[in-house]
Amino acid sequence: MKLKHVTLLMAMMFLVGCATVRPQFVDPTGRKLPNPSYTLQVIGDPMHIIFYYASFEEVKDVDGTMISKPTYQSFLKHHDFYANKVKAVTLVIEVNNPNETEYSLYETVDVKIRKGQTNTTEVQMGGEVNSSILPYRQFVYPLPFGENIREVDHHVSFYVNNMEVARIGPFRYNLIH
Repeated sequence: MKLKHVTLLMAMMFLVGCATVRPQFVDPTGRKLPNPSYTLQVIGDPMHIIFYYASFEEVKDVDGTMISKPTYQSFLKHHDFYANKVKAVTLVIEVNNPNETEYSLYETVDVKIRKGQTNTTEVQMGGEVNSSILPYRQFVYPLPFGENIREVDHHVSFYVNNMEVARIGPFRYNLIH
């Protein structure tokens, strides 16, 4: 009976201890990945894609220097960013392409822009933004951010041989002034 109690107590300590430790995600090279980050694998090709969204706040370091501090964002929810706090929002895409397959990235952005106090206008932007055949490439896309912007809906599509093989998004956010 005592052995049962000791085993149960040790199991509870293990579970509680593991529950308080934040997981760390590591890529094949041993580099820590932001959390949350997402991985896409292209079917029929060893190409894989790691991507993450980040918002940046300026914080003062101990020596008085202003530093941009990233906060990694889930693309699975709609965000509200306060313009007086958040200074930028970016999408980072890393493409590992060992076969050096040619690919293209297309961006689609729907933006609601404030005109006056109550009116808003919807603008759609986008098109091909990058192409590559390199074995590794990192892309950093600053997303629309400004005093007239109200709402943003952002997508990026990957094309190989003129076929869409992966899509990132939608990443949606409101900019509150």
